[in-house]
Amino acid sequence: MKALITSLALLFALPSLDAHAQAEMRRPPSPPPGQQVPQPHHPNYPPQHTGSQVVVDRRELNERLDRLEKLLKEAEQRMNRQERNKFRNAKETLNSVQDLVNRAPLLATVLPPPAPMPPPQPVVRPISDSELRRIHSSISLQTFAEDKMRVLVSAAQHHYFLVSQVGQLLGNFQFTQDKLAVVRELKPYILDPQNSHMLYSHFSFSSDKKRLDDILSQR
Repeated sequence: MKALITSLALLFALPSLDAHAQAEMRRPPSPPPGQQVPQPHHPNYPPQHTGSQVVVDRRELNERLDRLEKLLKEAEQRMNRQERNKFRNAKETLNSVQDLVNRAPLLATVLPPPAPMPPPQPVVRPISDSELRRIHSSISLQTFAEDKMRVLVSAAQHHYFLVSQVGQLLGNFQFTQDKLAVVRELKPYILDPQNSHMLYSHFSFSSDKKRLDDILSQR
């Protein structure tokens, strides 16, 4: 009885299924195994997502179609000649559906690959207190201002500084011109330039503060 009900349902849907089957027959033949299904040159391909599209497992759908075909064969044996002629059309439609499932491209070949995630932005932090003390120690081992500056420039290439830390490094230099050189070298690595006004206290004369202002205003 269940097989007969299934058969009747297919017979009622026969007109629409036949139209679908004819459309399937007009499609170009599928490529040999192992070759990619050719994609038509159409501005809307891959097909746009709509609310009616679903994703099914090809193997599971084929298994259910096979079971349906067996039920149809059993029901066909109990039909007369006229019913069998109509029923044959339903079986042809079922075969076209099965062929459509087998020729359907994999989802990965139709949908574009997901966009890669952007790399995380590097985290910039000021030099640690322990590393700053090591730089102080290295500078203090040098006698001449030129050598002290060489150590400072080498360290600045690998670290960032707060204005307060730059002020601490200025204490390693005695002459104004050397202090101005320190500010000039470390300015690109300062993380809080809005606090640069704190550096003016390390210079005594107005002319030196004017030179400091010129360095800080440079871009």
